[in-house]
Amino acid sequence: MPNARRLWFAGLIANILTCAGVCAGYALSSPLYGSKDEVAHVDHAYQLWHGTLIAIGDPMRMPQTWGYTLPFDWTGQHPPLFYLLLAPVVGPLTDAGHLLAAGMAARGIGIMITCLVVAAVMWATRQIVPSRPEVAVVAGLVTALSPALTRLGGVVFNDNLFVLWSTLLVGQTVWLLRNGPRTRGLVLFGLYAAAALGTRLPGVVVIGVCAAALGLVWLFTGHRGDRSERWAGPWSERWADIGRLSVSVALAVAVNSWFYIRNFRETGNWSGMQTDLVGKPGSPLHAREVRPVLDVATDPEIWRQLLIPPAMQEHVTLGAVLTLAPLALGVAVGVRALSPSRRTLLRVATALTLLALVAVIVAIQIKYAAGGGGAYWRYLVPLTVVTSLVTALGIAAVPRLTGPVVAVWATAMFVLFATHIAPPNPSGGDLLTAPVFQGSAWVAAGVAGAGGLVAVVAVTMLAPPFWSQSTRPVKI
Repeated sequence: MPNARRLWFAGLIANILTCAGVCAGYALSSPLYGSKDEVAHVDHAYQLWHGTLIAIGDPMRMPQTWGYTLPFDWTGQHPPLFYLLLAPVVGPLTDAGHLLAAGMAARGIGIMITCLVVAAVMWATRQIVPSRPEVAVVAGLVTALSPALTRLGGVVFNDNLFVLWSTLLVGQTVWLLRNGPRTRGLVLFGLYAAAALGTRLPGVVVIGVCAAALGLVWLFTGHRGDRSERWAGPWSERWADIGRLSVSVALAVAVNSWFYIRNFRETGNWSGMQTDLVGKPGSPLHAREVRPVLDVATDPEIWRQLLIPPAMQEHVTLGAVLTLAPLALGVAVGVRALSPSRRTLLRVATALTLLALVAVIVAIQIKYAAGGGGAYWRYLVPLTVVTSLVTALGIAAVPRLTGPVVAVWATAMFVLFATHIAPPNPSGGDLLTAPVFQGSAWVAAGVAGAGGLVAVVAVTMLAPPFWSQSTRPVKI
């Protein structure tokens, strides 16, 4: 029988195949440029290929045959890292006249990024729950079947690249809490932080929460990791650890500071958003209104927009059961792991970090919506590492039932996905509707189903057999 390490690796490969198939199913069955934001993101990359770093309001330059046409590009407030990845593909293909190939290749890059998110979630979960490898495989499968993450993976948006760096930052934070302030760990933390800020401004939130968790633990407890022979070091050593962490964060900020200074100079704010676009015809802020924060926070429609991605909008009840039931059970498992008899510094610090991340990101979205911004389900996707972890804990709450439960859950989620990619494939736009590749989409769905099946088998072999006598809840 394969050992746990080989089974975990098999689960990793299977989850990546599942994610690739699901994202490709969306990409192949939905017309190119059926979303206005997708047009803007690809145009941004195309202009960067030709040496232009755009700002919001700059004219569109990309030649276009299908989908929406935009009065101007509204993605110029985003840093260039994502567009640097797209530009060498989008630019030459577009200039050669292969417009469809350019757009679909850009979607392919998004698929690869989303597959990396799956791997990052599995790695981060292993840092948080190292004694339960099957939980990490379940978390990866949850991510690979996520209706929100994978839908974004099938179009050209920069959200999933930001999710990747956020997930790696959280995992690296737990690694540093467990292993202490080692140089290589701090270097990686700084690299992930720089990449997050180089993708989207909200990276400052994730960096702030993770760095605060590390700094507080190292300063007030002197804890230098589970492998340290000494619990509390001298104050000089504690401040030295804080100093090294600060240098790591400062360098990440310094690398990206030029872009945010540019935003401030052009718009008067660090985000680069131009408030005069509110109400401007054709802009993404058209017809939005400013509302009191409390009204927005208590508006059911706002929460519906934030919590229900497109793949679940036609099956809200089933989607709610598949989402909320394992989440609620996972929260219960997590709370039990923090009971006084099982509480450790690492567990408390990790739990508080994840809670702070959720609270801050949700609060930012509510405030953004109150100020005239939109409430979109994709704005909560950076919390994927939290939702996938908690969902996996719920699915694996009873060890001997983990295999059967994940099989039923994954089958239902796959059915939701297959239903969503089935024809017809509606698309808005001012131009012709781009062709879809429905046959290839079903092939991709088959790859996703096969990968999911292998992942379920890996989980079943990693977990205790369902015929065992143990009915105790999972211990983490």
